[in-house]
Amino acid sequence: MQNLFWVFISIGLILGSSYFLLIASYCYAWTIMKTSSDRDEQSVLISVVLVTRNEEKNISICLDALLAQYYPSDKFEIIVVDDHSTDSTLKIIREYSEKNAQIKYFELSENTEGKKQGITKAIEFSSAELIVTTDADCKMGIHWLSSIATFYKKTDAKMIVAPVSFYDEKTVFEKMQSLEFMALIACGGASLFYKKAIMCNGANLAYTKNAFLEVNGFDENESKASGDDVLLMYKINKLFPGKVVFFKNKEAIVYTKPMNSIKKFVQQRKRWASKGFFALNTESKRVSLLVYLFNAYLVFIPLIGAVCLSNGPFYPLFMGICLILIGIKYIIDFLLLFLAASFFGKKEFLIFFIPEQIIYMIYVAFFGLFGSLGKYEWKGRITN
Repeated sequence: MQNLFWVFISIGLILGSSYFLLIASYCYAWTIMKTSSDRDEQSVLISVVLVTRNEEKNISICLDALLAQYYPSDKFEIIVVDDHSTDSTLKIIREYSEKNAQIKYFELSENTEGKKQGITKAIEFSSAELIVTTDADCKMGIHWLSSIATFYKKTDAKMIVAPVSFYDEKTVFEKMQSLEFMALIACGGASLFYKKAIMCNGANLAYTKNAFLEVNGFDENESKASGDDVLLMYKINKLFPGKVVFFKNKEAIVYTKPMNSIKKFVQQRKRWASKGFFALNTESKRVSLLVYLFNAYLVFIPLIGAVCLSNGPFYPLFMGICLILIGIKYIIDFLLLFLAASFFGKKEFLIFFIPEQIIYMIYVAFFGLFGSLGKYEWKGRITN
């Protein structure tokens, strides 16, 4: 029993200290990461690309936000690719295109489907220098494009990862999603500070057309339904080390809505996980494994310890150390979330931190095991 006690404790201390150092490094990077508010560049040719499917409730909001950009109309175009919508999405796109010459649209052919194929088709048509991707259920501020163009000119980046935030969060569930999402954005941005590419979001991504072509676009990853953002980032970062950068600018934020039900949330996370653990790069595997193992340890090991050690003298000490490890996790996670929430202007959401953390640990522990299993439904389409 004593040996088992020390095994449990040693594993916990190793995981806890490693996790603390990782998140502390992200907090440091996010704090010292320079923000940029310049938006004077007006000469970069830009193609805004969005692939849409069944977005009749959102597409007008997105297109209106794009048309309202404070950027010369002759310097950017909007390319919309419809992925076999079964609602009135295509009809709405056609109406916008008839009234606005900046909007071009395509329909994927019968034997072609998916976001990657849609983006590839749009880029083939584009003659712009910079490709900027977003989603049809998003909106952005009027200086979105000008801020990205200015940052691109200053950094000569091959890919720019920009922030995404939820908006219009009404329920506690949606606000807790927002906390988790802010942490993910901060971790992804902070990792790029260290030249490590682990995550990004295709709702707010920019890359040069030449970089996309030089890495052969989505070749080798076309069979995966997701990964139009992260897997492409890996390829560009590998070919152009240090040229994938995070753009920490409030005017560059793209806004989208959280999932309004647990079922939709689970389907979304299954879609994110569908690329598979082995498709991740080395750094992403390392971070994902550490985050999973530490959360799983804090969920499962106290239960195992209660069974294996409850009749022994080491049980009170064991449970005390587990509580200390949970406390350490909460402290460093709160610091990261405080920094992220301050940037996104959502510090009031921190009142939900404790319940979000409890649910998050359980969610990660179980979803990490079973989340990528089986099929998922997205936009009315069943995908493996």
